Amino acid sequence: MSKTTFKDRFKYTFDNLMSKGPGAIIAWLGIATLLLVLISAIFVAIIGILPAESEGMNFIEALWQSLMRSIDPGTVCGDEGWAFRILMLIITIGGIFIVSALIGIISAGFDQKIEQLRKGRSKVIETNHTLILGWSPKVFTVIHQLSIANENQHKPRIVVMSEEDKTDMEDAIKDQVETTRNSKVICRTGSPMDMNALDMVNFNGARAIIIVPPESEGFEDIFVIKTVLAIVNNPNRKKENYHITVEVLDEKNQEVIEMVAKDEVETLLLSDIIARLTVQAVHQPGLSIVIEELLRFEGDEIYFQKEPKVVGKTFSEAMLCYKDSTLIGLQYKDKKVQLNPPKDYVITEDDMIVAISEDDDTVIVNGKCGHREVEEIKSNDEYTFEKSKVSTLILGYNSKIPLIVTEFANYFPDGSTIQIIAQEDLQENMEKLNVEGLSTDIKYGDITSGKFLNSLKVEDYDYIIILAENGIDIQQADANTLVTLLHIRDIVKRNNFDINVVSEMLDPMNMELARISQNNDFIVSEKLVSLLLTMISENKYLKPVIEDLLDADGSEIYFKPAMAYVKENQECTFYQISKLASDFDQVAIGYRIMSKSNDPNANYGIVMNPNKEKLVKFSAEDKLIVLAED
Repeated sequence: MSKTTFKDRFKYTFDNLMSKGPGAIIAWLGIATLLLVLISAIFVAIIGILPAESEGMNFIEALWQSLMRSIDPGTVCGDEGWAFRILMLIITIGGIFIVSALIGIISAGFDQKIEQLRKGRSKVIETNHTLILGWSPKVFTVIHQLSIANENQHKPRIVVMSEEDKTDMEDAIKDQVETTRNSKVICRTGSPMDMNALDMVNFNGARAIIIVPPESEGFEDIFVIKTVLAIVNNPNRKKENYHITVEVLDEKNQEVIEMVAKDEVETLLLSDIIARLTVQAVHQPGLSIVIEELLRFEGDEIYFQKEPKVVGKTFSEAMLCYKDSTLIGLQYKDKKVQLNPPKDYVITEDDMIVAISEDDDTVIVNGKCGHREVEEIKSNDEYTFEKSKVSTLILGYNSKIPLIVTEFANYFPDGSTIQIIAQEDLQENMEKLNVEGLSTDIKYGDITSGKFLNSLKVEDYDYIIILAENGIDIQQADANTLVTLLHIRDIVKRNNFDINVVSEMLDPMNMELARISQNNDFIVSEKLVSLLLTMISENKYLKPVIEDLLDADGSEIYFKPAMAYVKENQECTFYQISKLASDFDQVAIGYRIMSKSNDPNANYGIVMNPNKEKLVKFSAEDKLIVLAED
């Protein structure tokens, strides 16, 4: 083994010194300057190397003169006497070296600090902010919706932390989010699964936490579980409960998360939500538009509010008390929510009303509180409606199919049929699709082929569902859906028949491309989940409202023929419509003018929460939008 030399030791010590950063180097430069000045002062005051014609200089004065020459090279110009000049020149050269090194180190230190700030590792001191943990395209919709929700707040803050580069996140948000209004968005780089990193974004001070898993197949739920654990089991956690909202793909993982975080977390099971909404939308054209409108913070949304003026009134009477809002349900003392409660239920002081309104300050009693104040109209007794067996064509296969088939059994009569066309042979999956009352079959075929689709006799079906494929790129999956949809539209146009088509899209921009020429129902999973995450992060009690709307056992949204209530072109107010719907144990929340169903500027004919004083009249094709049990 070779012996360590003095040179090796010096180099090792010097390397360690340099690695300690600017602070340590500046300290050593200060020591070097002090030694240089001390040596010079000794030569001047003790040895006697003095300027010409100088009578002498004490040590303090010599120290000062040496210091001046080390930091100001110009001072040496006035020196006299060659011995003194040479000594001061050496001091000046040493000073130039030290000052130059000092400037370079300070400059490098600033650059290092700026780079560190750019990396997003500095601590956030914001409080009462919304914290988004994770990164995916859903973040853009979440930020957009939060900025609208926070518009009436003072200096709202949205903090985003993920393993993405801070600058990249900021640039992406600027590109994808048109405006954040008065909300300030703060980005930090760190792992949401790291307990120490969570301290950086002040997770204890956040009023709401939204976990957005990255787009990494098979890792999404793992990310959510680990992040929830890092929050609720953090040794630095607060005593109060957190308000965490998460998206989950697997039902088994949903159980684990709710077991770990209990009432601190609200979970959204994506596959279940999409399956339920798809089935409802296929036989209720326009439903996806209504659901999206209720979930967005633009326009009308759902509010909870105490209202002493309706205490003691029945639910049906209270519905008429609101001219500019629509009462849809109640939240009871035990926090349970019921949509479309019994019309004769008497509201108590512990109940909160659940209403659709433009804003929280527009949920006011300004209507006709009482049935006597509303002129009665007779329902259209001539109209009859019967449920009949239906035939549905599903183009494409993904993991939601078993859930979709199960939901079909909840809405359609026995004897209904489902024909599934898959891109690959999946006959072995038939066991999962055997549901009592339904006849289900799977066939192999290329759903992007116009020739193949023509051979299916699409006109023989009542409904068509186009599903996005699993396991491939989002854009490729949406491209396949678009191609299939265009072929279906062409077949419908050439054969001159009408059919309701529901398409599952993954990217909202692709939905807009498909909607340009004709309106169909689109289930955009990315956007829908983003809206749900945002809405529930603002009010956790909205989750049971959404669950009730999508549950076959509760009250759902139905597009009922207007002729089932009034006669064609019969002029009436929405007060009268609301009272009539209440007589049928329903809540009228809007209507759809079918002559405008393809007009995006008219919201595809859908009017939600209309002014109840406004006179309306309907054609034979128009629909009334109601909350009903069937």
